[in-house]
Amino acid sequence: MILVLAGTTEGREKAAALEKAGEQVIATTATEYGGELLRKNFKGEIISRPLESCELEKLIRERAIKRVVDATHPYAEQISTNARRACLSTEVPYERIERNSLKYSGEAAVIEAEDAAEAAGIAAAYRGNIFLTIGSRKLQFFSGAIDPEHLVVRILPLGASLEKCLDLGIPPKNIIAMQGPFDEELNRLLLRRYDATVLVTKESGTAGGTAEKIRAACSLGLPVILINRPKP
Repeated sequence: MILVLAGTTEGREKAAALEKAGEQVIATTATEYGGELLRKNFKGEIISRPLESCELEKLIRERAIKRVVDATHPYAEQISTNARRACLSTEVPYERIERNSLKYSGEAAVIEAEDAAEAAGIAAAYRGNIFLTIGSRKLQFFSGAIDPEHLVVRILPLGASLEKCLDLGIPPKNIIAMQGPFDEELNRLLLRRYDATVLVTKESGTAGGTAEKIRAACSLGLPVILINRPKP
């Protein structure tokens, strides 16, 4: 039995490929929505909720897992940490599928930040609307440093994400709930529509549409604050 942590495009592809090759596979996603996406091409067992290291360890032992494949998002630090701990404890091989880093050209005014807290501090120096495409988990750093009235957020169309935005004081008119990735033209249209003065995003690679975001901002003369990937 192989356990695939499959909360990304790469994870869904890996789970389906292993299943097609005749392997017995259990796949996990952090949300029910991720499970629905996975179900389109994967017929095996899916666990759709966050798992702590002790839960992963129990799953590995009880289901006789022989290998764990971590194909989670580059910024999903906690699940990767939990998986490595569980594999060390159970002495089961751990395999990490890491999507390629973006090789962006220097034509855009890209300002790199080590984490969300640093990015929020940099963004706070700009006037106007700050356009955030970083998901919902780290939004509190920005709402704590910037008037939420000037935060425009693009998030997944999930109830928990929307609820967090509203709890942080971000007005509904500034919340864009859409499933990406998006092409350059749509990014450009949204940046214009919300009168953005700066774009804040993560280095999520080709699969995350990072290049399209940077090109769109560049074409409008907007600076980009790029949050670097956490170091494993």
